[in-house]
This record gives sequence, C-alpha cells and structure tokens, in this order.
Amino acid sequence: MIDKLEAIKARFDQIGVALTNPEIIANQKEFGKLSKEYKSLEKIVNPFEQYKRVLGDYEFAKESINGSDEDMKELAKEEMPALEEKKDKLEKELTQLLIPKDPQDDKNAILEIRAGTGGDEASLFAGDLLGMYLRYCSKRGWKAAVVRLVVTKKLLLKLVAKMFMAL
Repeated sequence: MIDKLEAIKARFDQIGVALTNPEIIANQKEFGKLSKEYKSLEKIVNPFEQYKRVLGDYEFAKESINGSDEDMKELAKEEMPALEEKKDKLEKELTQLLIPKDPQDDKNAILEIRAGTGGDEASLFAGDLLGMYLRYCSKRGWKAAVVRLVVTKKLLLKLVAKMFMAL
C-alpha cells in the first residue's frame, strides 16, 4: 500500500510542477485535465501525509517506551493508544481512497419518478421523493432540472418523466 501511495504522491508532485509550466497553462484543455487530476490526487495525498506523520510519531513513541528516560516512557505510554487509533483510522481511509473510481461517477444522471399504483398516497410519496432529490442535489451543489412534470387534478404528482442531475 505504501508503494502505491508513494507513486501517487510522485505523480501529484509531477502534476504540480507541470501546472506551473507556461505551455500547459496556455493549453486550456490540457490545463483543465491536469487540474482535475491534481485535485483528485490531492484527496489521497493529504491523508497519506498525515499517515506518514502519525507513523513517525508512533515509531518515536515505541522507541521512547524502550528508552531509559522515565518521563518519556510515561508520555509515550499515554500517547500510544491515541496514535494507534489515528493510524488505524488513516489506514482504513487510505484503503478506501485507493479503490479505483468508476468512470461513470463524473457523468450526469437522468432520473424518472412515477407514482405507480396506490392512488393519492403514491402520488404524495412521488412528490416527497422529488423534493428530497432536488434538496439533495442543491446541497451537493449539483444542477437539477425537472424536464417534464405531470400533476393530477388534486395537484398531486403523477409523473416526473425525467429529472436531469448534473455534477
């Protein structure tokens, strides 16, 4: 895992240097692509840097426990559980971050909501569901647009033919 993270950090540093190159800045398409990759790698590199610091502190605490200074032993014994917890948490986070992204994740979605059978209650639920999705999209900063909306005589939602969500 460490080797893979080191390779990601090296790529991150390489892109950081490339983004300062005037030729790449002039080519907006390449600049945009590299900026997007830089931002996605940054989400992995920052926890990795934290992990390396925690590992260093953990190793220092282990050495202090085996050392001759009684005060340092006492402090190290107090710090060890917290450091182990941080280390485990960061390992889990990094393992999760190393899972390859689905290429479909950055694409837009079209969602269809139908009331179905159940009469007015199904229409009420479909309306609540539409509101829930619209709020979810706005909280995430996504653009959402209702393409077609069919409402019953009682102003209950019968059909949202298509709802467009853009990331």
